[in-house]
Amino acid sequence: MKSLVLFSYKQPVRGNSFRWGVLESRQDTKKHPLNWSTINGPYRKFDPEFKRTQNLDTVLTRKGVKAFYKERQKWGVKIPMLGSLVKPFLAK
Repeated sequence: MKSLVLFSYKQPVRGNSFRWGVLESRQDTKKHPLNWSTINGPYRKFDPEFKRTQNLDTVLTRKGVKAFYKERQKWGVKIPMLGSLVKPFLAK
């Protein structure tokens, strides 16, 4: 059974935004160490909270399947089994 998730997600440039959808999968991914240009590049230069994480959630949203890092979520609510009822309305 799928779960419905509602959460606030912090984007490095755009700030916080409300997200919701059906949780497809939650996985730990192994990342390579960051190189100097990634950490100090223009996109991440003024983001002191940038961290390379391993916890990746794949969520089916109204705009398709999106991946979100769990550590960037400010708050989150997971409602078991309700995602299976919502999923047919999200699929195009």
